[in-house]
Amino acid sequence: MDDLQRMRKVWEFIFEKSVADDADFFTDLDGDSMAAAALVHHVAEEFGVSLPLFEVFDRPTPAELLAAVREQLSVG
Repeated sequence: MDDLQRMRKVWEFIFEKSVADDADFFTDLDGDSMAAAALVHHVAEEFGVSLPLFEVFDRPTPAELLAAVREQLSVG
């Protein structure tokens, strides 16, 4: 499973529905601050990266959030 599939699975776990890699926006999925916190938590578990909560709102698709994860991994 590649990283984008792993990220999509995190989103699908949170939203309990199928999610497209780059088309499903966080707010379109009825994302709120609780869902954002859950995403940050599960991303940390899955990828070992602690993202600030604002990244979920600034990068509102699985593909964009994965870019933030990759940036953190390259810095760390």
